[in-house]
Amino acid sequence: MATTYRVARQTARWCRFAAVTVDVVASSQHEVVGTPDRGYADRLREAELGAWHALRALPAGSGPRQVIIRNIVATDADTNIGDIHEAAARAVWQAVDVAPRPAYVGFGDPELVDLWLRDRIGLRLTAVTEARHWYDGRRGPDADGLLHMWLHFERGAPTKLHGRGDELLLSVEEPYAAYDMDEYGDVRVGPAEAPDLLAGIVGARLDDAAVILGPFDDPVCAGLRLRLGGAEFTIATYGDEWTLARSDLPGGAG
Repeated sequence: MATTYRVARQTARWCRFAAVTVDVVASSQHEVVGTPDRGYADRLREAELGAWHALRALPAGSGPRQVIIRNIVATDADTNIGDIHEAAARAVWQAVDVAPRPAYVGFGDPELVDLWLRDRIGLRLTAVTEARHWYDGRRGPDADGLLHMWLHFERGAPTKLHGRGDELLLSVEEPYAAYDMDEYGDVRVGPAEAPDLLAGIVGARLDDAAVILGPFDDPVCAGLRLRLGGAEFTIATYGDEWTLARSDLPGGAG
């Protein structure tokens, strides 16, 4: 039976929309079959990546499945890179109906992250939001104590960066609220502030970018290399720890 999942959200500043319909059947091995999307090869590829993401996240013992992508609905104005990926992944989980259902954290496929970066070349980074761990009223410098970050590019939805081991995952979502951890401190969420490295990239335009691959046979995104305002910034994750670095370009030119 065909199953459809829709990602749909609208705020005063941005929209999200994608709908993906799939059939999921038992198979001898995991497989994803795409139905051509009337010339939109990039949309079909994103849906395929989302379906594979869902299959890899199924609980052990749930059995191999074949996913057939039947339909993709998206718009040029309201669909962000990542929306189709999430809709496809959630459609597969909905069709399989496993419990507990896997949590969608984001996408880390290098080719999809590269598309996300290319889509932002020339845009200004208007803000960076950080979630940081504080203890006894104090916080560590820069990467120390940094949990998550959100990049806010002009004319776009905020993108959350989440480190999972040696893999960097991106997701389209607003920053979450601060919360208390009792005797373990608290998590505070707010704009990046000087002298932290991430505060130095706010206001600059993205001139170029590249994906940093992780140390795996099956490559995943481990980080981003961003060229902004005459400098190159590295944001990467290694063993659940953030790595942040800046290097000035010769002549300060992008």
